[in-house]
Amino acid sequence: MIALVLAVALLQAGPTDRAEADRLFALGTQLVAEGDTAGAVAAWEGAAEIGWTSAAVQHNLGTVALARGDVARARLHLERAARLDPRDDAITRNLALARERAGEPPPPSTRRLWDGAIGVLRPFGAVALALALAFGALGLAVADRRRWAAGLGAVAVVVVTGAAFAVWEFTRPVGVVLLDDAPVVESPSPAAPGVARLRAGETVEVGPEADGWRPVTVGRAEGWVRADAVAPI
Repeated sequence: MIALVLAVALLQAGPTDRAEADRLFALGTQLVAEGDTAGAVAAWEGAAEIGWTSAAVQHNLGTVALARGDVARARLHLERAARLDPRDDAITRNLALARERAGEPPPPSTRRLWDGAIGVLRPFGAVALALALAFGALGLAVADRRRWAAGLGAVAVVVVTGAAFAVWEFTRPVGVVLLDDAPVVESPSPAAPGVARLRAGETVEVGPEADGWRPVTVGRAEGWVRADAVAPI
């Protein structure tokens, strides 16, 4: 648990970076109020490039892209915002609109309920706490054969499974396709045979970049796309 807390702390921007990111975010808000959308986007992108992770920055960038009709970048930023703050109503609404414009059918009600439950478990602290409580409960179940302990052990198994799936759901490597009709090829070469073509705004599973290419999974097919054609969420 301590190692997890330290790892998260090391990933956060330092005080100086945070102050500069705050300044750029405020500048972007001021510029958009003055009608300078391009300047606002530049300021918000500057805040993000510093390494400061902010749902508000990603939401603002996604909202501007959506207004401009850039569905792919709108979805990219709004998906990032939703991962940072999955319970924000404005982010949820705008992301649903971006997904709709990208040609993705609305999720069923059961999926929306699941996404809401996953959102509660999203913070690493909550997941870690759930796992700790679950394993503790399992220990009690093993040590005590009474009926209540056995029931608690069953609940613990469900909690562990749900928490593990929550971690997988929010850490699996997914990217948004930025270029329309982007070709997927069998190997990382322009001369390789084609496997599929991607639509701007859709999501695919992606792997790490290698020599200007990224491996992707499209349904049951696997292949490679140019790295600039897809951006990891």
